Amino acid sequence: MTAIAVETATDARWESAYRAAFLQVYRGLVAMGARPDEAEDALHDAFLKGFERSAARSISSVDGWIFVVASRSWRRRRIRDRLLLPWTLLAREEAPAHDEARADVFVALRALTLRQRQVLILRFVLGMSQEETAELLGIARGTVAATTHQAIAAMRLRMEVRR
Repeated sequence: MTAIAVETATDARWESAYRAAFLQVYRGLVAMGARPDEAEDALHDAFLKGFERSAARSISSVDGWIFVVASRSWRRRRIRDRLLLPWTLLAREEAPAHDEARADVFVALRALTLRQRQVLILRFVLGMSQEETAELLGIARGTVAATTHQAIAAMRLRMEVRR
């Protein structure tokens, strides 16, 4: 097999993995607070980074890798936009909710810290284990467990859910 054929096969596998992960990661970004267009842009940025990365470096979880890269891209863009846009454009319009309970979950989720949102999205939307989440975020497994517990408690309190 020639080098070009190997590269083409690798590119096709990456594109296939990206397409398989797209919807879940997109939902995760929107749950973190990204507008649909921002989530899509961040996902495209992650796709390009994955396409350009060295094939020699393996990725243990494509979904998790794409989520982390896309969420970082979204945050960088959001910070840059907030610094460059006039203050009058900063008022954020919330998308109309189809269901009041669903809206409450998104409001409670957006009230969490960035790390808490990332941990919850990786654990419960993308289905990552504590170990995988810790590896992707570069934190200890115990920190993942504690952050998960604290985030769920904060959401319960915000949504007034009793155990």
